[in-house]
Amino acid sequence: MCGIAGIVRFNNSSVDAVKIARRMDNAIKHRGPDGDGYLVINGDKETSAFGDDTPSSIIESGILHKPTTSISKTEKADAILVHRRLSIIDVQPTGYQPMCNTDKSLWIVHNGEIYNYKELREELSKLGFSFHTHSDTEVILASYKQWGTDCVNHFNGMWAFVIYDKANRKLFASRDRFGVKPFYYVHNDSCFAFASEQKALIASGVVDFKPNASAIFDYWIYSNMERQEEGMFTGILELLPAHSLTLNLKTGELKKQKYYTLPYSKEYDNNTFDEKQGIEKIRSLVDDAVRLRLRADVEVGSCLSGGIDSSSIVSLIHNNNHNALNTFTVAFDDKRIDEGHWAEIISEHTNSTAHIVKPNSSELSGDLENLIYCQDIPIWSTSTYAQYRVMQLIKQTGIKVVLDGQGGDELFAGYESYYFYYLQDILNTYGVSAFIKALKEIQKLVPSLKQYFKQMVLKEYLFRLPAKQQLTARLSIHNELKYLNRDFLNQHVSQLDEKPRVAESVNEALSNDFNNGLLKSYLKCEDRCSMWHSVESRTPFSDDIKLIEYVFSLPSKYKIQGGKLKPMLREAMRGIVPQQVLDRKDKKGYMTPGPTWIADIRKDVRYIFDNPVLDDFMDRKRIIADYDKLFNNPHKPDNNRIFKLIAFPLWLTIFSRKQPLL
Repeated sequence: MCGIAGIVRFNNSSVDAVKIARRMDNAIKHRGPDGDGYLVINGDKETSAFGDDTPSSIIESGILHKPTTSISKTEKADAILVHRRLSIIDVQPTGYQPMCNTDKSLWIVHNGEIYNYKELREELSKLGFSFHTHSDTEVILASYKQWGTDCVNHFNGMWAFVIYDKANRKLFASRDRFGVKPFYYVHNDSCFAFASEQKALIASGVVDFKPNASAIFDYWIYSNMERQEEGMFTGILELLPAHSLTLNLKTGELKKQKYYTLPYSKEYDNNTFDEKQGIEKIRSLVDDAVRLRLRADVEVGSCLSGGIDSSSIVSLIHNNNHNALNTFTVAFDDKRIDEGHWAEIISEHTNSTAHIVKPNSSELSGDLENLIYCQDIPIWSTSTYAQYRVMQLIKQTGIKVVLDGQGGDELFAGYESYYFYYLQDILNTYGVSAFIKALKEIQKLVPSLKQYFKQMVLKEYLFRLPAKQQLTARLSIHNELKYLNRDFLNQHVSQLDEKPRVAESVNEALSNDFNNGLLKSYLKCEDRCSMWHSVESRTPFSDDIKLIEYVFSLPSKYKIQGGKLKPMLREAMRGIVPQQVLDRKDKKGYMTPGPTWIADIRKDVRYIFDNPVLDDFMDRKRIIADYDKLFNNPHKPDNNRIFKLIAFPLWLTIFSRKQPLL
């Protein structure tokens, strides 16, 4: 797990590639505190260079790709690749990057893990390849040499990498199928630059900070974070999940391609499906996904919320190795949102060493600027802070790698929102009587179903109104929108004419969330929170391709049964996870006392609203006039919306400041 960046000059431009590369290196230092490295390219000559943080053991080593000069002594470059190292697999000098293949025709900077690298290495060895390291990164190079750009279809894992193909004078970059690892870039007449985080591109100077009003409108109206290629930063593009790109170093031409589409069953039922065998298959696949993600040359721990997903992971780790496992949990004194009791059951069941953190509002206030800056873009709610503090706790224990249950809800249908599509499935397949029966089953499990369904109907059908009527309706429904600049809203109201497709089945809804949707937003938060604290977070439910493809091949009927969410996973984990955890019905997730925290910190964040830079998007006068009315509601339910009125202006304030340079 690492951070990557790079710069390519075009047309003999005056872009100072060395200075830009060093700025980006510094901006993502948190992603790889174990060292840095550079590949400097001038014409057809490349030189491996060390940076200010490169360990002496690397510089003095005899490795094939050892750095031979200091980047501080490099005066110019046509292109530079940058790597920040967090040593996880092959922690010896041989794991250093940028890395080359044995004949130095290919070089790579890589962020992520290819979990099936041992199997691929064995396959490639039989094809005649030799290796000079024990890393998964070198396996990527050999795979590219053997299969070309199709190599990515052989990988099981998470990745964002760039390969310098010397013979063909091109860069090949790729991002994993579902967006676990990030990749952002700038492409203009002067240069192509890329980085693991947007902040590195802003700090580099290749692009100025300019808020993207279109993406900001989507953030407020739909709570979208990065659905389009150009997100919150104008001029910075995201390489979307399941995409690769090729850059011609001679012409500057950039080509993108989608290399993968997740198939899913469009059936509701299948009379030939053997449910018992399906459960056994899921148990085997989940176990294998967890086992692969224990591959590391450092200690591996696990996040533990007490929910079914993380409990399954911790229990399977215990079954696999029986070693003392370190688990990490967030807890609160408020029993209405606390899951500590459930996590304690799993810790006792697996003889784990439990580490618990209890964040409070005072700590949130002190960490708020770092929280927003580390995320790069404004977030939805204080739940991200709970994850931030768990990752901080992990770092404090000295552990570099943890497994996490992110993706389990989107894979196995764990959110109550999926009931909406489940009932559609029932109505379309069996008719009104079956629909009414299913509705009654759900009502027994979810007492607040009526209010919840009201929200879902608004979410799915409000967009059918004409744009201006839709905006009026949203302003009347969502209180926080009243505090936005009305001219800003009116200027972008036409975006409401875009009519998204309503999912017609549970599987289609899951597919929408899994592919550049809800899951990617959560994975983005996971990546930033973990990497800010130099921790690698592994998510078997989000990137194990064998598991994911199998579960999506199952008809929708098996995703929700008798009103119960995640029935297949629950049954697959019988005998592995304690029964009381499998049968719990009080799913909470990363809930926090958001309204209380907001009320507590409201005076601390008051300074944000003195900044006139907010005026293009927000009605500061109205916010200030209604300040206590707006933010002092500690007993109201957390709707994950009011915190946006703090997160967004703070994001705008932080990134509007002049970026520090070398």
